[in-house]
Amino acid sequence: MTDSHTASAERQIHAAGPEDDEASLRRAYLDLLKLCLCDLGGAATRTVTWTGDHRVFSRELTGEDQRSWRVEGKDWPQNGLSMVGLRRLDDLQACVESLVAEGVPGDLIEAGSWRGGTSIMMRATLDALGATDRTLYVADSFQGFPAPESAGAEADQQLEGEMSGIGYFAPALEQVKGYFARFGCERGVEFVPGFFEQTLAPLGGRTWSLIRLDADAYKATRVALEALYPGLATGGYAVIDDYFHPYLPLSCRRAVDEFRAAHGITAPIEPIDWTAGRWRREGETVAAVDRGEADTNAAAPRAVSRRDDTPIPTDRELQLSDRLEELRARLAHVEAELAQLAPPTLKGIVGWARRGGQRAIRP
Repeated sequence: MTDSHTASAERQIHAAGPEDDEASLRRAYLDLLKLCLCDLGGAATRTVTWTGDHRVFSRELTGEDQRSWRVEGKDWPQNGLSMVGLRRLDDLQACVESLVAEGVPGDLIEAGSWRGGTSIMMRATLDALGATDRTLYVADSFQGFPAPESAGAEADQQLEGEMSGIGYFAPALEQVKGYFARFGCERGVEFVPGFFEQTLAPLGGRTWSLIRLDADAYKATRVALEALYPGLATGGYAVIDDYFHPYLPLSCRRAVDEFRAAHGITAPIEPIDWTAGRWRREGETVAAVDRGEADTNAAAPRAVSRRDDTPIPTDRELQLSDRLEELRARLAHVEAELAQLAPPTLKGIVGWARRGGQRAIRP
């Protein structure tokens, strides 16, 4: 399979048109689906931005930003069902097509699915190829990030502390099921709700042809690898969404590197784009890990932070809100100065004005 990182260097926001042969029709359908999942099928699209003071707002994504951000998967789509961008979806489609063509045995799983768009792409590719005998597992908390653990890795504490309260990351299970049904991709799907420490170990013993991890944090990534990788078939794909991410070297990448070193995994990690990588399993032996022995706290229930589920404001609404707060602060300052400088009678007038001037004036 051609390295997607090189082959799609000039990837555009474009879908192939349908022709009258089966392969062309399948390509046109999957190309159009990818545009829809990335919210690129209409006249406009909006992105969500996280500010330095931990606020979020949305704005329209236009021009070169639309191509570079949404193709590369560098932004948070407000209404899209996948964050990974067109290049990662292209590569994932090629991986699924390859394992089906080569007869690599096993089901597929995504651990960390958000709104489910990337999993929808996998299921649609399988269905378009007639590979309806394979089950797709979709594992996610469906509650967003857990609250940080006091004894957890320092990088996880920071990541989970910053992200756990943002409702944008916590679509509910029923919502995600609805998205699968909307695209006709609900058959052959098993949902695995809950935090990975409780849900992935029971999946041991299954055979996988592809495991895709989008767990971000160190512990979640390590738990997922230990539970799922022993079942990955020779020739199967391990796809790690954030392996090359510049801000997560002590989280996702550290977990992957430690796991590979512990089990003698030497297959090269091929870059997909600026953040994601993958490798194909060779013939190494990787025994299942007993989480009870490896980490006595691994199965402890994780707490869920209180979510901020208020609607995401637009950039203009946020600007107006900030301006309003600034004016209120200035008004309060001026009123305080007037109250200090004015004679008693004027102080009463100022107080009356602040109360709205509703007091009756008698002759």
